[in-house]
Amino acid sequence: MARTCCPQYTIRLDAFNFKSNKKQKQVVNRFNRYLEQGIKPGEQMVFEGQKESGKGGKGKAGKGKANGSSRDVVSEVHAFEIGYGREGDALHRFETQIVPAKATEEVFKMYKTYQISVHHDKPEDVTMRGFDRFLCSGPLIVTPIKYEDEETGKKGVQEGRLPENYGPYHILYKVDGELIAISVLDITPLGVSSVYCIWNPDWAWASLGKVTALYEVSLARCLGAAGAGKEFGGTGVKWVYMGYWVPDCQKMKYKSEYAPSYLLDPGTNVFHELTPDVETYLVNHPRGYFPFKDIEAEVKKSQAKKPDVPSVPKSPIIAASNKVGPEGDEDSDEEGEPGHLPIPPPPGFANPAAISEKEVDEVLVLLSLRKSYFAEKQLFQISELEFIDRDYVRETIRQMLAAVGKEWIANEHDRVAGVAAEKGILFLG
Repeated sequence: MARTCCPQYTIRLDAFNFKSNKKQKQVVNRFNRYLEQGIKPGEQMVFEGQKESGKGGKGKAGKGKANGSSRDVVSEVHAFEIGYGREGDALHRFETQIVPAKATEEVFKMYKTYQISVHHDKPEDVTMRGFDRFLCSGPLIVTPIKYEDEETGKKGVQEGRLPENYGPYHILYKVDGELIAISVLDITPLGVSSVYCIWNPDWAWASLGKVTALYEVSLARCLGAAGAGKEFGGTGVKWVYMGYWVPDCQKMKYKSEYAPSYLLDPGTNVFHELTPDVETYLVNHPRGYFPFKDIEAEVKKSQAKKPDVPSVPKSPIIAASNKVGPEGDEDSDEEGEPGHLPIPPPPGFANPAAISEKEVDEVLVLLSLRKSYFAEKQLFQISELEFIDRDYVRETIRQMLAAVGKEWIANEHDRVAGVAAEKGILFLG
């Protein structure tokens, strides 16, 4: 680790103490709204904008109660799932299947579409054999799970909600019989190990990566509640292992959004909580090995130096982009790092830092070039879409707004007011 150019830290999430954030709640709201009412995000907003009055109506958007901190978002991800009681209220049929990992035609077709569309693999490079070796075959020995609560375990297995054995599994997510996503997992006595997530590119608006992550948290809770893993003398299943967290990789840092998460100190093999301060330290020191005890001591020392000065923790993204010197120069060449406008900005440019997260969220995006795309509701807000490199996309849009002028780019308020067609539309086709 001390010599590697790209430190990778094993990260795991405490499933039973998971605390959802605002974005995760919004994702569940969006997905359940579609299942219940058949309304995608852009469609609902256009419908509401066409009302004679912005008040009243039967729309369910903007429910203040739904965003309360007491919500159990992990339970809500099952709200309209078949077998959980409310499926009769839903317009669309949502079901999941937990099956042993196997390279079937159905899952391979989804995998190939995903790899070509999202990761830009060449079609000839995506083969059934490669898929089988990558996400189906593995070194895990399939071993029966001895649930401490035998009745709950047996019922869960019979209903297809719990796995029968430890080993590799796929969770298939289907809406109206159509496969929309796949979670590739390893079930172990300590927790659920998240290996890979595959989703239908046509469902990018639903942020299925977040939906499936919440479902994996739920699975870990159900396994733990039924006493899986306790037959080996430990605490049983309580963790979701999310792979690696890489401090200077935009595509891997999102995992810290799931809290409380813990990183493995490679020098001591002891897990330490990934707090915002620890994350900032590691992002600002992306090379070399630092014992976590030393990091935590350094964080406490720096906090003690300024006890009377209120401060807002600096975003790791901003901290990394503001570094100077040889280390900062090296980072600026990393793949996926957006370029930055000079400070102060050139004449005629606004300051990107003055553009809020909400303003970026509300920028409208066109995903398909069609004649009547306003009528066909092809416009989505940035916050309604899922990107592989989210931070890069958002920073690029922020700089574009600063350069062009945010008043010239259509946002959600323009759509509601019916003037979006008079402004520039961001196209990501």
